[in-house]
Amino acid sequence: MLHEPKLKHRTSILKSTWFMWFWLIIFPPVGIFLVWKRGRLTKMKRTIATVIATAYFVFPIIIVMATTLPLYNNHEEFIEAFNKEVKNLDLSYSLENIKKEEETITSKLDKDITLIENIDEKGAVHELVMVGQGEGMDIVLSMGLLIGMTNPNLNQSQVGTVLKELRLFDESYQYQNNETTVEKNTIRYNLKYDQSVGVIFSISKVN
Repeated sequence: MLHEPKLKHRTSILKSTWFMWFWLIIFPPVGIFLVWKRGRLTKMKRTIATVIATAYFVFPIIIVMATTLPLYNNHEEFIEAFNKEVKNLDLSYSLENIKKEEETITSKLDKDITLIENIDEKGAVHELVMVGQGEGMDIVLSMGLLIGMTNPNLNQSQVGTVLKELRLFDESYQYQNNETTVEKNTIRYNLKYDQSVGVIFSISKVN
């Protein structure tokens, strides 16, 4: 009497334990799905694995979202971008009376316009703040200069559009009571007016 050969039953790769743990490490959402679909672990163990895998997956995303990228890696990089844009626009601006403190670097574009660089402990520039007094054309030119240097892919017409969106040329707009914000290519521009200080134009990265 012939005996039929015994067939070895192979476990599907989708049901194998190593496949589940592999995805828990590589891409937790898939791993969590497999943990609950297979149901071999106790509910308590599945819950613990889910919590740990979720934290492992979400925490780096939260860190990245909470980290604001700098406008410039250091003051020297800012100066280089400033001088390049001044040359492109054929302006006579230069930064004078540069004063460096722990968290700021302050300089003068002219007697009525002050430029402040807000820096971190490593010297990276995270925000530019222009403070201008009066209603002269120099304020408009300075704002255009700063928009162009922080968004070098914009042409002069597009820079003008950003200024227009900031309501800079809207005579009926009451800056004393309002402020405007425009985001362009990961850069945020904010314009407001303070009676005691003057025009305040700030620039920062969008998270």
